[in-house]
Amino acid sequence: MSSPAQIVPPQLSGYQHIRILGKGGFAYVFLYEQDFPRAEVAVKVLNPKVADAKLRTMFLSEANLMSQLKTHPSVLTVHTASISPDGRPYLVMEYCPSSLGSGYKQQPLTPSEVLRVGIKIGSALETAHRIGFLHRDIKPSNVLLTQYGHPVLADFGIAATVAAVANDEAEGMSIPWSAPEVLRGETAGTPASEVYSLAATLFTLLLGRSPYELVGDDKQRNRRERVKARIIGRDRLQPLGRPDVPAFFEEVLSQAMSKNPAQRPPTMLDFVRNLQMVEAQMGFAQTPAEIADDVRVQQSRHVLADQSSVNGPAVPSATSGVQRRYRHTGRADEQIAGEDTSLTVIRSASVFAQPVEANAKRSRKGLLWGLIGGGVALLAVAGAAAYFLLGNNGDIPVVSNIVAEVDSDVVTFTWDDPGLADSDRYVVRSADGSSSTQTDREFRATSDGSGAPVCITVTVTRDGKPGASSSETCQSISAGQD
Repeated sequence: MSSPAQIVPPQLSGYQHIRILGKGGFAYVFLYEQDFPRAEVAVKVLNPKVADAKLRTMFLSEANLMSQLKTHPSVLTVHTASISPDGRPYLVMEYCPSSLGSGYKQQPLTPSEVLRVGIKIGSALETAHRIGFLHRDIKPSNVLLTQYGHPVLADFGIAATVAAVANDEAEGMSIPWSAPEVLRGETAGTPASEVYSLAATLFTLLLGRSPYELVGDDKQRNRRERVKARIIGRDRLQPLGRPDVPAFFEEVLSQAMSKNPAQRPPTMLDFVRNLQMVEAQMGFAQTPAEIADDVRVQQSRHVLADQSSVNGPAVPSATSGVQRRYRHTGRADEQIAGEDTSLTVIRSASVFAQPVEANAKRSRKGLLWGLIGGGVALLAVAGAAAYFLLGNNGDIPVVSNIVAEVDSDVVTFTWDDPGLADSDRYVVRSADGSSSTQTDREFRATSDGSGAPVCITVTVTRDGKPGASSSETCQSISAGQD
């Protein structure tokens, strides 16, 4: 338990203390009022009890990193950083009255809200990755809401350069949203592990609990070590069970949470594009991906390298070959797909501002978001959104001549290579709406025993944009066939 001396707010010139907002393992967050110009701000103060040299370095690195990202609309703004008169490092930040840390437990978010959060926060993470930094603690409570309902990413306290992270430990990680390879100690963080953590966060906002948290009164089942064991073990991701979340949306999240990093989207931008595709398919207004251009990224990377004495390289792509197996078997490994200890604890989520909908008939019940930023161009119809995403797809090859073979109750579909580029992927869609993103030219599906034909289409995607789909190929299996 903290002693009273440790939670005394520092006396800061030009600021008047109002109250404590929250505390974590490394720092306290206080609400202050700035004298001029008059405004409420959040002040994050390093806990003196744990303020060793390493934590002080981490704290200062957070200030430097967030300064480089301060113009990003989905990153919490840091106004200034300094040392208090009593020797405690502190950050003066934008005050956000709420977060996504606990509101989802009472009422999960709507699909449109979750997609908007995912695209906005994913864009911020992609920008950080391009500069050469990983966040390493992505979770609901680190997504704050501004006074206008805009989601912003906070708490870069354990962020690290991609170069340095290889020799670092996964310090301060939050188990329920951490990737299996991080929990196993194989890495302290990669772009692929951040894709997992963001997808797990979005899954949580839809499910109302963390992905591997079990329902029931037995609290022992959701102890940290048991949740960790389910994440790194063979336990499958539990279904969302929400009729308003279509199978293709759940599929996008499940793929991003694959226990095999090579089966996830190669970059955060790829995951963001997948979420935008879901928006288009569901007829929602398009949420733009806000990512810094290459010139500013290069400049920021050089500045950060000078400040940290670590030459953080550009984030490399994850291993190619995104693959998903759903209701079938194949040559690739089958995809399988608790308690928050946030450092920045602000009040739980309360009320979202109401968004402007592209079509009033498409409005959804539940918590409503504010129109992000004020510069979002709304696309009035799903066709316009799809056109925005597809662009010119005339040069993307089209699959033809799909051949089906039956062995017992398994149908194996194969096709010839239509001329894929290295970054291209096949998206195999079944008649039930499930899909598989893969690089191999074989797809196996198991009959449901009803005697109904098994049907698929195959589409080639390039840089997140789909080409034309193949003709549907179906294969009948007689009911009870051996």
